[in-house]
Amino acid sequence: MLFDADDLDWAMGELLELFERAGRNGVYPHALDPALFHSAWSVLNAQPFETRDRCQKSVMTAWGQGSAMRKRFGIGKRYENALAH
Repeated sequence: MLFDADDLDWAMGELLELFERAGRNGVYPHALDPALFHSAWSVLNAQPFETRDRCQKSVMTAWGQGSAMRKRFGIGKRYENALAH
């Protein structure tokens, strides 16, 4: 799936769904659908810092503090750039 640069709301919806599903299933979000993940994450990274930061924190919250992957592997390091603030 290819997103345009102004498709932030659509990309965020897809990312939120991927991260939420990943949290439920105990996998990395990018493992569920690599092409969708990278396409949507690219839109997120193209945003101004304030927007990107807020969005990244939202998807990390959707992944859930109690996700099996976070507990098992201490996932903070995997997406540490999104968690830095």
